[in-house]
Amino acid sequence: MFNYYEYQNQTDGEKVLFSYKGPLNNVLLADFSNNIRKRLKLYDNVSIGNKVFAIFMELSQNVLYYSKESDQFDGKDKVGTLAIVKTAEHYKVMTGNLVSRTAVPKILKKCETINSLDREALREFKRQQRALGPDTEDSKGAGIGLIHVALTSDNQLEVNVKEIDENLAFYVLAVNIKRV
Repeated sequence: MFNYYEYQNQTDGEKVLFSYKGPLNNVLLADFSNNIRKRLKLYDNVSIGNKVFAIFMELSQNVLYYSKESDQFDGKDKVGTLAIVKTAEHYKVMTGNLVSRTAVPKILKKCETINSLDREALREFKRQQRALGPDTEDSKGAGIGLIHVALTSDNQLEVNVKEIDENLAFYVLAVNIKRV
C-alpha cells in the first residue's frame, strides 16, 4: 500500500520536518502537535507556522476520523501517514490513508470543486456547507475541513488516489504553504 521508496524519492532534496506512518489517536496527535509547534518556531515567522500547524491538524484529524484501516492491537486507532516537508519556497503537509472506493468519487469531486473556486467563492462555499451540516452519516462535521485547508494555505489541494483492491483505495492529500 504505502511505498516507502516512492515516498523517499518524493521528499529527496527536501527537509523532512515530520514523518509518521502508523496508528493514530488523540494522545499521539497531541504529542505530535507539540513537537511540530516547537520545530516550526525555529524556521519561520509565527504566522506561517500557525498556518502549517492548522493545516496539519485538520488533515491529521481527517486521517483519525475517516481512515478505513485500524491498528492490529485492539482496532481502536486509525492508521495513516502524516508528513511535513520544507522546501526553499513552501512547507508541504501530506497525509495518506485508506478510504472506501465508493467514497473516492465524492472526495475527488469535492476537491475538484474546492480547487475551481477563488477565495471569495471558497468563503461562500464554506458558509453553505456549514449551513447544510454533515454531508454523510459517517461525517464528523459540516464537511468544511478541506475548504478551510484551501483557504488557510491559499493554494490548491493536491489529491492522488491509488486503488488497492475492490473495496479500498489509498488516498493522499497534500497542500503547499508559502514560506514567504
